[in-house]
Amino acid sequence: MLKELSMWAEKLKEGVQLSHSFYEDYGAGLPKHIKKIAFVGMGGSGVAGRIIKTFLDRKPGITTFIVDSPIVPAGIDTQTLAIVVSYSGQTWETLDVLDELTQKFIPTIVIAGGGAAIQKAELKDLPFVLLPKSIAPRAALGHFLGFFAGLFELMGILNGASKTQQWIKQAETYVPAFVEASFFKDFLSIVNGADFFHVWGVGGDSGACAYRAATQFNENGKVQAVYSEFPELCHNLLASIEYTKMTTMAVFFYSDFLPAHLDVAIQATSEVLKENGVILYKTPVFGDTFESQLFTMILWADFASYHLGKARGVDIEHVKLVEELKKRHKAKGIK
Repeated sequence: MLKELSMWAEKLKEGVQLSHSFYEDYGAGLPKHIKKIAFVGMGGSGVAGRIIKTFLDRKPGITTFIVDSPIVPAGIDTQTLAIVVSYSGQTWETLDVLDELTQKFIPTIVIAGGGAAIQKAELKDLPFVLLPKSIAPRAALGHFLGFFAGLFELMGILNGASKTQQWIKQAETYVPAFVEASFFKDFLSIVNGADFFHVWGVGGDSGACAYRAATQFNENGKVQAVYSEFPELCHNLLASIEYTKMTTMAVFFYSDFLPAHLDVAIQATSEVLKENGVILYKTPVFGDTFESQLFTMILWADFASYHLGKARGVDIEHVKLVEELKKRHKAKGIK
């Protein structure tokens, strides 16, 4: 896994190259003047959509959807560009959505490593991308982000070129430091030995990054990391902390680009939490732009989860219970 994480810059570049090849093949047939985009995907295959949505939601004129269930929201119609992502090409929830999208003649792009998703795309004559191999879906995020940023740049939707250039430069800068466990000494000393902690992001800011971090801590570190979003968590979750008998641990992600009220609210919340015995770890941020800070938080969490897994002595690569569940699904007729 460490080798895969060290290839962040290369995978971003490959993702951009994929977008250019895809656009040469299918660009003329893609819908113009897009007003709605739906990102369809589960787990590691769905994270890139959440991240790109953060940037699109700051752009007027485009409504975005995240579809992480087999149910298609009613707002997704023929005026929507749906992007269906399944690293394996066999994710049943995603395949169910793909079937419904094609039945409703919704413009759809398929991104997969093979499997039924690509077969369905070929059968329905849908534009598709065949992904390069990674060790696991969660290790393919660089390909996904590079592809999305490159494609939306070519389609005139997003300034993706500047984003990928920043991200590649930062990956080349920070990966050499992040591969060393010593860089995460303070973080590991705080969370090592814990089997459960909260991962908090800020809505409209770092939410997608924190969500990605929670998935990485679960899959790489094998801790029960539960994601929540600020400021919503302040309206309910805090109430239970007052009476819990165990020490609460929270890893908090946010950028330097918060609106004034959010910034003050975070400081007030942090004070209350610490006064009530919560161990609160604020993750570091690097870079001087919103895009660069979000990316380095993702990068930091990827390596932090790896080093946490090593410190815990767990099997970082394999997700045995997830694989067992997939077998049960197949045995019960879900394909």
